[in-house]
Amino acid sequence: VSMLEYILKNTLAEEQAAHEDERSAQHSYEDSMQALKTEEASLQAQLAENRKLLADKEEELLQKNKDLKATEAEKKALEQYLVEIKPGCDFITSNLDLRNTNRANEKTALENAVTLIKGTPAYTEAMTAAHEESLGDCKEICAKSEEHVDCKACLAKVTVPGYCAGHAGTVGC
Repeated sequence: VSMLEYILKNTLAEEQAAHEDERSAQHSYEDSMQALKTEEASLQAQLAENRKLLADKEEELLQKNKDLKATEAEKKALEQYLVEIKPGCDFITSNLDLRNTNRANEKTALENAVTLIKGTPAYTEAMTAAHEESLGDCKEICAKSEEHVDCKACLAKVTVPGYCAGHAGTVGC
C-alpha cells in the first residue's frame, strides 16, 4: 500500500510537472508565433514597398528608353543634316581666300569711288548748299565768319552776351 501511495504521489507529481511543462511550452509557442506574425507583417509591408519601388523604377526605365530613342533619332537627323550641308561649307572654306581678296578689291574700289565723287564740282556745290541750308536764318550773319560770336550765338539761338558767358574764348566776346 505504501508503495501504491508512493507511485500515486510520484505519478501526480509527474502529471503536474508534465502539465506545467506543457503550459510553459504553449506560452513559448504562442510568444514565438506572435513574434513570427509580427515579423511576417513587417516583411509583407517591406515586400509591398519594394514591389512599388520596382514598378516605379521600371516605369522610369521605360521613359528613359523612350527619351534615349528620341535623342538617338534627333542625333541621326542632325548628322544627316550635317552631311547635307557639308558641300556648302566646304565651298565656303575652300573659296575663303578668293572671297577675302575680292572683298578687299571691292573695298578699295569703293574708297576710290568716294574720293573721286568728293573731288567733283557737283559734290562740292552740293556740300556747300547743304552747309548753307544748315545755317538757316543765320546764313547772312555767318557769311562773314562762322567762328565769330555773332554766328555762334545765332546758331545756338541765344544772345551774344549769353553765348559769351559760357564761351569766353570765342572770337568777338
